[in-house]
Amino acid sequence: MTDIDVQPPVAVIGKHCTYNVYVQGNLEERHGKTVIVTVHDVGTNHKSFIRFVNHPSMADVKQKAIFLHVCIPGQEEHAPDFTGDFPTLAQIGEDLVCALDKFDIRTCIAFGEGAGANIICRFALASPNRIMGIILVHCTSTTAGIIEYCREKVINIQLENGVMTSGAWDYLAAHKFASSDKKEREAYLAELKNTLNPKNLSKYLFSFTYLAELKNTLNPKNLSKYLFSFSKRTDFSTVIGAKLDNMDALLVTGAKAPHIHTVYTTHKSMNKKKTTLLVVDNVSDVMAEAPDNLARSLILLCKGCGVLSGVAIPGMERQRTLSRPTTTCCTINSTIQKCRKLCSIKILNKTKKCS
Repeated sequence: MTDIDVQPPVAVIGKHCTYNVYVQGNLEERHGKTVIVTVHDVGTNHKSFIRFVNHPSMADVKQKAIFLHVCIPGQEEHAPDFTGDFPTLAQIGEDLVCALDKFDIRTCIAFGEGAGANIICRFALASPNRIMGIILVHCTSTTAGIIEYCREKVINIQLENGVMTSGAWDYLAAHKFASSDKKEREAYLAELKNTLNPKNLSKYLFSFTYLAELKNTLNPKNLSKYLFSFSKRTDFSTVIGAKLDNMDALLVTGAKAPHIHTVYTTHKSMNKKKTTLLVVDNVSDVMAEAPDNLARSLILLCKGCGVLSGVAIPGMERQRTLSRPTTTCCTINSTIQKCRKLCSIKILNKTKKCS
């Protein structure tokens, strides 16, 4: 991964917090390109999205879009200790509109993973007129379940004081890989060897060094604050359907993801005519393990929103560009059907409404 095309961070001051935005692309072309705002998961930072955008499958999108990578306060590499009250997920979501205002951007596609997807949902709930569509990877719209709650209750005693205990690190590993047990992760990789191309296995070996890398790069006190904020998330599953009734949405999850049940809950609450749910087989971390699949899904969502119409879908023949937007939208269902075989995904809802 290279950051050569990523500009230095720009501080955005919101009502509740100040956060850094890393712009990937030329802002002078913002009125002629699609703007995509990204928010990362707990245990990562903006670089997880830079890595994804720099993947070969995103090359055409990268040429046609500008990315605003939001870094949650204090999550930069080797960041100083965060001082003051750490914002809630809802407060961060409400403050994301300030980034659009600062960079003079009217509307965007909003893209989040994990805790970041939760924040993106709250952004959409607070400022629906500024968002064309949302991409939610491993999104949770409910509070922690009873098992998760009991585990978090013990961990939170230390997290609230800015301490990452061994239990907190294990919880973070489970959040990422569905298990904190090394033997289970070894078994997971062994299974991958039997189901996936061995040449691609290097992509998944990061699971062994994930926690070690975090401990060496992220400020543990700041990480604990983001993790604590995520653990104290509130439920918005009962309101998301009505408030985002007219917004195109893509929900993505790995079949082995730890929070897959909450993704189903989120999907159940949303307008099925405007929402697509994609489950990627045999993976836990979609962004790292199946970037090609995610790139195809992202492009389809954007085409449904009327943007990135000239971008080809990786692995598919280039679609002939049509002059009538409504006709282009109507071709998306057949495109998804073709994409199904190439992506090795389950499509639980594939309805796209013409705009």
